[in-house]
Amino acid sequence: MFLLEDGNLNKEQICSILNEDSILLIACPGSGKTRTLSYKIAYELSRLNTNKEFIIAITYTNIAADEIKERVELLGVNTTQLWIGTIHSFCMEWILKPYHLYSERLKNGFKVCNSYDSEEILKTLCKNYTNPKVTIYDFQYYATVNGTFEFTSKNNNQNNHIQSILEEYFLILEQNDLLDFEQILFYSYEIIRSKPIVCNILSKLFPYILIDEYQDTKEVQYRIIASILKENNGNSKTLIVGDPNQSIYQSLGGHPKSKKELEGLLGFRLTQLSLEKNYRSSKAIINYFQYFRTFDSEIIAKGENKDYESDITFNNSVHLDDLISEIAKLILYNVHEVGIDPKEICIAAPQWIHIASITRRLMVELPDFSFNGPGMAPFSRDIDNIWFKVARIVLTEPSPKMYIRRLRWSSEVLSEFEAAGIDISEISNKTLLRICNSIDIDETDGISYLQIFFDTICQKINIDIKNFPLLKEHHDSFFESSEKRIKRLIDEGNPYIGDIDNFKKVFRQKDGITVSTIHGVKGEEYDTVIGFALLDDYVPHFNDDKGHENSKKLLYVLASRARKNLHIISEKFRGVHKYYAPEGKQPTPLLLEYEYNYIDII
Repeated sequence: MFLLEDGNLNKEQICSILNEDSILLIACPGSGKTRTLSYKIAYELSRLNTNKEFIIAITYTNIAADEIKERVELLGVNTTQLWIGTIHSFCMEWILKPYHLYSERLKNGFKVCNSYDSEEILKTLCKNYTNPKVTIYDFQYYATVNGTFEFTSKNNNQNNHIQSILEEYFLILEQNDLLDFEQILFYSYEIIRSKPIVCNILSKLFPYILIDEYQDTKEVQYRIIASILKENNGNSKTLIVGDPNQSIYQSLGGHPKSKKELEGLLGFRLTQLSLEKNYRSSKAIINYFQYFRTFDSEIIAKGENKDYESDITFNNSVHLDDLISEIAKLILYNVHEVGIDPKEICIAAPQWIHIASITRRLMVELPDFSFNGPGMAPFSRDIDNIWFKVARIVLTEPSPKMYIRRLRWSSEVLSEFEAAGIDISEISNKTLLRICNSIDIDETDGISYLQIFFDTICQKINIDIKNFPLLKEHHDSFFESSEKRIKRLIDEGNPYIGDIDNFKKVFRQKDGITVSTIHGVKGEEYDTVIGFALLDDYVPHFNDDKGHENSKKLLYVLASRARKNLHIISEKFRGVHKYYAPEGKQPTPLLLEYEYNYIDII
């Protein structure tokens, strides 16, 4: 039996771990949720009665899955019977791969369309539709439980185009035996709904299912997991954890169900518990972001920063033309005056469009600092591409800290090779890792470096990728998309983006100041957070029919990332475009309503 270590957990965390009921756990920001999940998984693994059972953990991102699994491994628990990953990965592994014969559409086999190829198909189709114009950025949709797809656009004319494009797109995928990201959920739900035997089989395999970030779960995802749990008449238990105050993916179908709604889906009772102690932020930061709560939950400052005298500022007078200078001043103040490590600073905005160029402009303004921003990676983080998985190993330095993670990545690569038809019986994950570590290439161009590295790996393990169509297809896609991405970045003023040093930065942890969207930094934490473009029609979005509530959640997420300092900016003269609204947007209404005593530091 796995034993909890004294002093590592508080009373509420221990209660959540040892409780034998099915649990709905409301966890406030900075409450040690990931630690609690890791210990709960370790505890449940130690309670398994047979080697035919698995503990399942559903995470929102692959990064979160990696972190939690690594923590469990560091607790000294055998993770052979742990499966952890996103709901899409779960559906592929446990439903579509073993049971696709039950689907008329999939019975003759299928492949997952990688994100690059999917975007290329959609871009081509979008060109045929104008008035109103539809671009790849407008093309967001998600699967529903009634067998249709819901669009995020509120423009009816645009939706008519999207419907037509989607029909053409799905036809192309079907003709080529391909599935895209959302279709993975669509067909998984179709299979378990039409073939209850699948749920019956899976329910006997999974005595415990954990669901992280439940507030961002879509209806079809709820139904898939609930169908499996319900089939075992409550004998399979669950831990559902998250924070309803951080439900910021409603435009993509994510929403937090109430305890009563969840019990109705599951067919059994849940015990509701909470983690209320925040070990991250100062009292001042916590008092600030509690104003934006939409779900009534207590938050208590308990960490080492609780008495820190935080700087909380709000600037709604800076001109858009002076925004970069203002952000630079805040960075310099925090680094030189306060002593914040640049790696512990985050700059965030509501939408990708607001930060598309800001990283490059800050690099010019502050040449002595390093920045990690969107679109700066020289290749796509396509987790489904086999060669992306190889690249993770190739581009990370051998070190004791990274050993367990790189060993796990090696196992994933070997599994992909085996699925592609390669005999890997003579190759262990340690062998593959040793091969990668032994290769030394004198090449500064990133693309050339990876091409040579991949060729060398294939030679050492006797693989000719031309004989394996899936490997060849993924290889071509990886390099075609990377070359196009690098060309675009160079055209935008990043001449050195293709260097191998920039390739290696993709997998370095927190190397430099982070620039991202509010959605992108959810789940992370920094000493200082700088938020900008906090303007009406962005927060809330002009298409959002629940704007007041959802803008609260965005501001809650943004502010709760901060440990020590928080800087809010609603710049003037940012318009929809240059010939419309010349005076620009007004600050987010909630910020104007909030009578907070901000300080002035610059």
